[in-house]
Amino acid sequence: MLSLGQVIAALIGVGRLLRWRDDGFDAFDKTARGFWASFWVALIILPVWCYVVTDQMVRVEQPSPESFFATQAIAYAIGWLAYPLAMVRICDFLGRWPRYYTYMVAYNWFQLVQAVAWAPMLLLMAFGAPRGLVAIVWLLTHGVLIAYAWFIARRGLQVDAGTASALVIIDLLLGVLIDRLAASLA
Repeated sequence: MLSLGQVIAALIGVGRLLRWRDDGFDAFDKTARGFWASFWVALIILPVWCYVVTDQMVRVEQPSPESFFATQAIAYAIGWLAYPLAMVRICDFLGRWPRYYTYMVAYNWFQLVQAVAWAPMLLLMAFGAPRGLVAIVWLLTHGVLIAYAWFIARRGLQVDAGTASALVIIDLLLGVLIDRLAASLA
């Protein structure tokens, strides 16, 4: 379980990262214990994910809502584990293993920002905003989130810009792969 102190420290770190400050990484618990504790974020943002999945079930009628929800739940869990698992090998290959926890703890905690960033888009969709407006908000939101992902990879792992870009692309491709696989099974 997370302590209040851990949550406050992590939120301070996230706040600093939002201001593009390298010292944001210093606020996180960059140990194996801090790494595992950062996965509590998956539970914290679970309500946002439940809303998105429920909205998908309503918008696109599913032949078996229970099967769809179960498949999406498994995909959610896999999504939280796939990238950190891939990064174990990638960090080792890049010689950045000593920075693994620094990067992954910040990466996991930054998922809070991603969940909050989705709120305007979800509200626009809920109130029936024009698809074009939703698309623009989606593009802007994801553009900003990708920029932060790049910053966190670059500074967290202390790698060059090209390597950070490649890591962001790997993360995005893993997410798309998991989403497509889940959609094909539901």
